[in-house]
Amino acid sequence: MNKEIEDLVNKTINNNSLVKINDQLYLKKYQIEILEYYHIEYQKCSFVSEILFLIEEILENGEVEDSDVLEEVAMSLQEFNYYHNTNK
Repeated sequence: MNKEIEDLVNKTINNNSLVKINDQLYLKKYQIEILEYYHIEYQKCSFVSEILFLIEEILENGEVEDSDVLEEVAMSLQEFNYYHNTNK
């Protein structure tokens, strides 16, 4: 049982580690996997808002059958964008 918990913790840490895309953009590994699955070209984006625009385009066009995972990524990116790029 302890090995299973340790594996789960390690997997969670790995999935949530940040990957530098460019000077302004960092994404978590699981976000990258989901964006790649939906063929969203995050590598060409300079800011989180550009990725959000691409996600919204796909969601609005109805190109995705199961959009829950993609919507979750969009919500986490919106939250990140708000807390890091909004003057309070």
